Amino acid sequence: MAVVERWDAFIRERLPFGAAWFTPIISHWGEQQVSAEGVTCNRNARIIKRMRKLFAAVDLPYKSPHKFRHGHAVYALQHAKTMADYKAVSMNLMHEDIRVTDGIYAPLISDEVKQRVTQLTGLTGLLPSANGELAELIRGMPDAQLSEALVVIAERLAG
Repeated sequence: MAVVERWDAFIRERLPFGAAWFTPIISHWGEQQVSAEGVTCNRNARIIKRMRKLFAAVDLPYKSPHKFRHGHAVYALQHAKTMADYKAVSMNLMHEDIRVTDGIYAPLISDEVKQRVTQLTGLTGLLPSANGELAELIRGMPDAQLSEALVVIAERLAG
């Protein structure tokens, strides 16, 4: 995560507000620069070479584009505070559906879920046990339905 945080600081210093983390990298006379322009079709063919140079320029250990993307997704989702934030992360990752983002990057272990719910509700003690009919229904849901249910619940709670 330290690499992602330093990259984020590097990008934010150089690009206008709202620029994507996976901005095009422009090479001019051997010098690598990030750009606020849109993504081009030749991006994947040169990105590894350019990323190696950029990582070296800012004295960071190299991470593959895949690991770097995954790190940014996790970093962003950990900092998302609203469903709008979550949707923005999904769109920045160019996922067609927020459920893709949720399914890949956001599976939470049960202890983390309890901790997050406790923080949201301001409870300081233990959460009540969930042993009713609804709890059993939810426990039996396939992951795809569970992700959809979470989105619906979050939307309802937000609105």
